[in-house]
Amino acid sequence: MRNWIIYSIVFAILTTTNALALPGPPLDRAFRLSKQGLWEDSIPYFQKALEADPGNQLAQANLGVAYSQVGKYKEAMHAYDAALSMGYDSANFRYLRGLALLKLELINEAEKEMETALKMNPLMPETLYDLGLVYILQNRNKDAMELVKKLYRRNHTLSEKLFHEIPSNYKVSSVDDGGVLTGTVHLTGRKPKPRVFHLIHAPNIKFCGRISDGMGHRILHDFVTGPNGELQETVIAIRGLKKGKPFNKKMQTFHIDRCRANNYAIGIMNGEELLIENTDPIRHEIATYQFYKRKVRQTSNKPVTPRSSQIRSAFVKPGSEEFIIKCNLHPFLQTHGLFVDNPYYTITDEKGQFKIDDIPPGTYEVTAWHPYLPASHGTITIESGKSAALNFEFKSTDIRRKLYSNDTKGYRFNTWFDSGENFYGGKRGDDPVEILQKFDNSDRYDEEELKPFDEGLKPLKD
Repeated sequence: MRNWIIYSIVFAILTTTNALALPGPPLDRAFRLSKQGLWEDSIPYFQKALEADPGNQLAQANLGVAYSQVGKYKEAMHAYDAALSMGYDSANFRYLRGLALLKLELINEAEKEMETALKMNPLMPETLYDLGLVYILQNRNKDAMELVKKLYRRNHTLSEKLFHEIPSNYKVSSVDDGGVLTGTVHLTGRKPKPRVFHLIHAPNIKFCGRISDGMGHRILHDFVTGPNGELQETVIAIRGLKKGKPFNKKMQTFHIDRCRANNYAIGIMNGEELLIENTDPIRHEIATYQFYKRKVRQTSNKPVTPRSSQIRSAFVKPGSEEFIIKCNLHPFLQTHGLFVDNPYYTITDEKGQFKIDDIPPGTYEVTAWHPYLPASHGTITIESGKSAALNFEFKSTDIRRKLYSNDTKGYRFNTWFDSGENFYGGKRGDDPVEILQKFDNSDRYDEEELKPFDEGLKPLKD
């Protein structure tokens, strides 16, 4: 049997609600020894308590606990069965009995005991976790994944731990004479404006202004296109591929330089670890978010001190499709991710082109994903040793950004930044602009330019 790490209770004495009502000196001594972790020494005193009072349910049940703690699981089961025949029963008792059965490799019996425990008390995260391990032993991975979802809000640590115990549906195997997928992604229609962030709304204006328009704004280009609408930063992922080449062993990096991330869009596995590198002399509050059934939820938020690094897990509730890692202090510092379940994915380059190689022959669904456009899907057949092409075309009218992100009419207004003074008076000293972001907003008052992409409503008149 696999060496499972059972999330058992370190101190698992089954007690009554009134500790002062514990009968008999032998039982008192047994409990004191148990509380000290001296389980082997407590066993004779539980036995003496039962000799004095053969019908003592509490002594009988805890004798089973003591036997379990010292690895005598057969003796523990005899004690548990005796307690059960006396009428002793509780959710925790059933859970502990299930653990003993699991140690004896009586998998189906352990499953029934743990399910009984959860019927008696559904709010037992340790039981959910261990039942998930039982399901995995029974090759019921889908049922185990459902328990991961149940645990997600109750105990995030156990949820992630169980998630990593479930075998992946993707298997690494050799690919002989695999095929190649190539293509180009285009964006048609008028190009959406970039998002404009006023630096006065975030701390560290002087430093973050090193990449700006020189007038107190950070420009974030969500849509970077070529002369003919070739769309960059789009994730291309092959879906449903069950075996093939291994994942890249190199850890993905969220590299921070002058309040800017190194990647705008990435493909990422659920539970994958990211290396966060902060090269800035300022602190960032790096948070992660999941998109699950049209709802956005923050999953982590930890500070990253100046010029430091840390590892962050991208674990989210199974079934989530999208992921964001960003700074809550400097919101323009962000990276968007699409969850993938195999290594056959890539990001379009500056020409909007992509290439995926070593693909096992077969017919697959391919997804093209941009953070602010509905995903596009296509089907492709890959033949051994041959190249296949698949192109994608997005329409800018399908943009799904918030309305205020499209409106750049207020891009230049008289802000505190324009005064050139510190908040408390005196001349403000700004760091020199190292990367000047040019943004042509000359048509910002044009009614057609201000027209919302997603609703077709007329803009409000001044």
